[in-house]
Amino acid sequence: MTAPAISRRTLVAGAAIAGVAAAGATTLTAAPAQASPFGGRVPDVPLYDLEVWQAAQLIRSRKLSPVRLAEATLARIAAVDPKVQAFVNLYPASEILAAAHEAEREIRRGHYRGPLHGVTVGLKDIYFTKGKVTEGNSRLYTGFVPSFDATAVARLKAAGVVIFGKVGTSELATSTASAANNPWDLARTPGGSSSGSAAGVGASEFMIGMGTCTGGSIRGPAANCGLTGFKPTYGTISLHGIFPLAWSMDHPGPLVHSARDAALLVDALGGEDPLDPLTRKVKRYRLADEVARNDGRKPLRGIVVGVPVPDDFLSGVPNDEEVAAFEEAVGVIRSLGATIRPVRSQARLAGLTSVSSFYDPIRSGEVAAFQHRNLMTQPQNMSQDYRNKVVAGLMLPGTAYLQAQRVRRLWRDGFLSMFDDIDVVIHAADNIAGLKAGGNPPLPRPSSGSKTNIWNLSGAPAVAIPTGFSRAERMPLSMQVAAKPGDDGLALRVADAFQSVTAHHKARPAL
Repeated sequence: MTAPAISRRTLVAGAAIAGVAAAGATTLTAAPAQASPFGGRVPDVPLYDLEVWQAAQLIRSRKLSPVRLAEATLARIAAVDPKVQAFVNLYPASEILAAAHEAEREIRRGHYRGPLHGVTVGLKDIYFTKGKVTEGNSRLYTGFVPSFDATAVARLKAAGVVIFGKVGTSELATSTASAANNPWDLARTPGGSSSGSAAGVGASEFMIGMGTCTGGSIRGPAANCGLTGFKPTYGTISLHGIFPLAWSMDHPGPLVHSARDAALLVDALGGEDPLDPLTRKVKRYRLADEVARNDGRKPLRGIVVGVPVPDDFLSGVPNDEEVAAFEEAVGVIRSLGATIRPVRSQARLAGLTSVSSFYDPIRSGEVAAFQHRNLMTQPQNMSQDYRNKVVAGLMLPGTAYLQAQRVRRLWRDGFLSMFDDIDVVIHAADNIAGLKAGGNPPLPRPSSGSKTNIWNLSGAPAVAIPTGFSRAERMPLSMQVAAKPGDDGLALRVADAFQSVTAHHKARPAL
């Protein structure tokens, strides 16, 4: 095992479940909401099925014990994870319960840390955790134990969360898939690379799954598993202490059940980090307050929502049921007071068939910058696919990488110009989760291209939210809500307004 070859800062700047019985589902009777950005009452659901914001209200008002929540969650994991296989390193039950007891003691003493205090979390196994193995599903890092926490992990701990362990990822956020299964259909993929994060939240094994996204690795799995997956503006959450894939396109972010949950997570983790020189110069985010502005019968009044014209790149979705669900969603958003405006994106530059012509060289060049030493010293510990990606980057002329970045900048300016006339854009997800063993039925038309990597290349915020279920596959359907860089709260506000009058995000699989 070799330690990481080079740090982001250097390059940029110069389990057992012992002792917990698998009891029946523990439920919580609805209780009046405590003062918070979000109002309303909590339904009668198993504790592990609560959304983050719901659990936060109940924990703060001392109507829900973090210990009870942890115990119910451990029982849930014992019951379903042998099938779902979200975890690669479930922390010992004694350790998890000790953290829950500490959270409870603090709250009783009046030291409430905020809306994540006592909430359950699973970490994608590329987040560094001090004293805990971080392997990234790669033989390169077998047994690697970091000496420090990733900034995001440190901030999670400061917020008082209860971390349950590490969950599966594709090999170093690309290549070889993890063993995780889609909780809606165990024969289907949860999607990569944040596969364990999506599978675990979808199966109610934890409330927050921390993921990363370089070309769609948060929003793709979220769409496949019926979740809300948020990729914030580039630089909102620090990348320090996270195994990189491609630094200039990597985005940490959450997989959760609702836009409200995502807002609370960014508020706790976002903000400038001196250890990551490309974090935005924002001291503190208050996205939950912006999302909570959704009140009244027309919460989106005054917001202009762009809908791609039929022949636009963003409309080139191969599955008819995704399109039909999206069209229904447009009607819902219109009913909430939004002004709907047809929009044509400049997702393709003249003369280029897709963004892959510059996305691929950038990703290859940046993964090679990180892994060149390991390629020279231990290539046998890379899968063939991952090794090929590193080799491709090393063989790439520096001029090609620089030209790709120049084209990216030109493309980005044109692409983001659509927000000159609209506040947000919405569009259908590209496809439905496929069968792990193949054998998927033919689609009526090809996809026009990735509907996720464009938001990584542009650095703009994008959130995937569920829009229903397909009749043919009985699998989740999804759409994205995106805004210009820095307008994260606006994207989440539109997503939350939709979720406030629909129930798609409340669905849970029968496991």
